[in-house]
Amino acid sequence: MEFNDNQKEAINFYKGCCNVIASAGSGKTGVLVNRIANLINTYHVSAQNILAITFSKKAKDNIKDRLNKLIPFQSQSVYVETFHSLGYKICKMFSDTNYKLISYDWQKQKILNDIYRSKYYDNEMENINDVLNYISIRKNNLIKPNQSVKVDDKEFNWFYEQYELAKQKQQVMDFDDMLTMSCEILSTNKEALDYCQNQFQFILVDEVQDINKVQYKIIKLIAQKNQNLFVVGDMLQNVFEWRGSSNKFVINFQNDWKNVKTINLNTNYRSSKDIVDFANHFAKHLPEAKISDYKDAIADKSIFKKPEYKIYKNEFEEANGISKKINELVSSESYNYNDIAILARTNAQLQNFETAMFDNGLPYQIIDGITFTDRKEIKIILSYLRLADNLNDNESFEYVYNKPNRWLGKKFLDEVSTVAKNKKMSLYCGMFKIDRRNWKFKKGIDEICTVINHLRETKFKSVKYQIKYLRDKLKIDEYVSSDINEDQIDSDKIENLNSLEHMASKYKDVKSFIDYINSLSKENNKKQNGVQLMTIHKAKGLEFPVVFLVGLDQGILPHRLNDNINEEMRLTYVAITRAENELYCSSTKSMYGKTMDESQFVKLMFDIKKKEKT
Repeated sequence: MEFNDNQKEAINFYKGCCNVIASAGSGKTGVLVNRIANLINTYHVSAQNILAITFSKKAKDNIKDRLNKLIPFQSQSVYVETFHSLGYKICKMFSDTNYKLISYDWQKQKILNDIYRSKYYDNEMENINDVLNYISIRKNNLIKPNQSVKVDDKEFNWFYEQYELAKQKQQVMDFDDMLTMSCEILSTNKEALDYCQNQFQFILVDEVQDINKVQYKIIKLIAQKNQNLFVVGDMLQNVFEWRGSSNKFVINFQNDWKNVKTINLNTNYRSSKDIVDFANHFAKHLPEAKISDYKDAIADKSIFKKPEYKIYKNEFEEANGISKKINELVSSESYNYNDIAILARTNAQLQNFETAMFDNGLPYQIIDGITFTDRKEIKIILSYLRLADNLNDNESFEYVYNKPNRWLGKKFLDEVSTVAKNKKMSLYCGMFKIDRRNWKFKKGIDEICTVINHLRETKFKSVKYQIKYLRDKLKIDEYVSSDINEDQIDSDKIENLNSLEHMASKYKDVKSFIDYINSLSKENNKKQNGVQLMTIHKAKGLEFPVVFLVGLDQGILPHRLNDNINEEMRLTYVAITRAENELYCSSTKSMYGKTMDESQFVKLMFDIKKKEKT
């Protein structure tokens, strides 16, 4: 593999601190692994004294695979870790307590639910994921319970304090603890710090723009003795600030370390000159592009096709119009379906493309995300409809008997299950046979019965109105909105429900609609060579010959739930730079029946002179 002068400079860097500012498509991972090989082969650094840190297991495995091809005999001795795996090893080696790892969200939720019941004597905490997100962000910013607590956060902070005490009592640790506990160990245990500093004499960090406060402190503690720190990142691609990450550690790197060498990898080998110029033009509006260390990307490839922009009447015409365009691209034998990606700001938008792909017979895949029909808010509605259509549907009953919360817990379901089994009847029918002297049981059963009977006995114009009834009667919107996980900015549950209503408006009876939904669920992810559907966040680090950047509407991109306009711009920059050959951007005049304004980013991208309309 041939390297340019800047890449060679980074690969040949030996001792000291180096900040490699690597723009999109500049071959940064190749530089990182070749630098490791060069340390071993040229400078005779022991492989076991090298630590390479990245963020995901996928990225970790990629680095290990590349190293194995370059230095097959030494690669296994190099420490290639994620921040969490490194933290876990430090905790296991130097903690006095043998903590067990909490691997699943439900385990964390159980701890909080137990705390909630001890305080309120009731069933389950409804805003449990909000509390978990609050705890995670504070821990990753090294804020302990009762530190800097706002008045509105007092209850959340109380749960944070009790959650930490419960974990300590049970001798368990969650993923955030891998970082905070290891950081605490390195800060207070000289033996642990000496060991890590002597062991990890050369440290390389990938995607450094995405690190948070606790991760950076871990790096500083280990690297401070030898001052051999090599970081690679792109300040323009930090898109997880809402989760606690910050690109300030890249921007201020030279202030924290001695005699820093800054190297720019700004030759883009991925995208055509048209797309590189387009990305540079958009990036100049970001504050990070005004920093002296920033350099415009330079295209290695020649011109191919200028990015295009199109306005559609609504989100459904957008999905169908893009499906038609994809068929044209594939029919011309220029591309395969899996060469093409549709990138959206929210998961709700992807549903329109799922159905459009399915209806038009195009193969597709939802990449590293939850399919529309598997999302909680959609499953709730569908389960009620399925149960109303078939009272023997035990799976649907189990999913919704306590959604929204009716104070019908495990004890209720156990009683119903026992009766149903003994009398050989469905769970729905069995719930009328249990002891209903418990007023909470009676109230909950009556509510379920009222809802199901209304769905079965009322004549609705279409299934859309059955969904409207469920949303209104059970206050589904309010219920699901109080249970938003850490991907809140990446999804909008209300938009998902609106989209489901639109789908259902075409169907007069529930059975036909359920059959369609079942077909949609079965089709998804079945074909490996399909169009790639994903949110922009999931596309980070990937590349595609053709990219459709959809939903350039104000309130969608930039998203109305994110007040950080610069982060929304960086996210858009990431989407643009995923494209290799062709980039198609689009917006809609209306969405879910509401008039939409064009995204403020469109003018920055195209310096709008004219707009092509459908």
